[in-house]
Amino acid sequence: MHTANAEVMTRHAGDPRSSRRLITLGRVQLVRIQVGYRARPDGPTYQHFLLDFPVPVTDVVGEGDEFDERRVLDALEPVLSAGVASPWHYTIHQHRWHTSWGPSPGALEIGLLVTAGTPAAAVSLAVRDGVVPAFRDLLGLADRPEPTTTTRDVAILRARRGAATAYALDPAALSLSDEEHHRAANSWTLTLRVPGGEEYDVVVGFVDGYAGSIWVRHAHHTEVYDSIGSV
Repeated sequence: MHTANAEVMTRHAGDPRSSRRLITLGRVQLVRIQVGYRARPDGPTYQHFLLDFPVPVTDVVGEGDEFDERRVLDALEPVLSAGVASPWHYTIHQHRWHTSWGPSPGALEIGLLVTAGTPAAAVSLAVRDGVVPAFRDLLGLADRPEPTTTTRDVAILRARRGAATAYALDPAALSLSDEEHHRAANSWTLTLRVPGGEEYDVVVGFVDGYAGSIWVRHAHHTEVYDSIGSV
């Protein structure tokens, strides 16, 4: 028994496969971005912008096939200065996950929380105007399929998932209370409600009709502001 074990150990030591790493982060196949705006660091967020996109498959497979998250950070930098003279403060987190079996792709998630200073700034339309071009730049990194019409069912599904992600809600508990289809823009505006009565306005496809771009606002803060004041 002792000899057999020694032989097995010797074989494993000489096997080139013994140096292969079993636990890896895998290749990034999906990038998920979330940008939220709040008035103060410890306060609630007033609106969130979410984007997910697939990463193109390259010819290189293995350790060198790494997605460079610096390109994502470069694209996001302008959202810190949307409508203001100097950049706002922020908190950023990154999460990377990979499943070794099944259809789940390796994913990189980046969340950026921006402290705008006041509720008016946090809900300003200038914020959206800063996020849209940043998300367009990010979509330049994407392996985007041919544009297709976003159906009602897909819009509702994405709206529920987006609101749940942005505000830590149970997507199954969100009921649809209003909807509007913007056919020319290939976008949907939906209002979702939780049992307690809180409502969330969601726009699916707010960046050039791309269904993976979602804008979520807590309807409790529905007063709209521009860069000067309330309107």
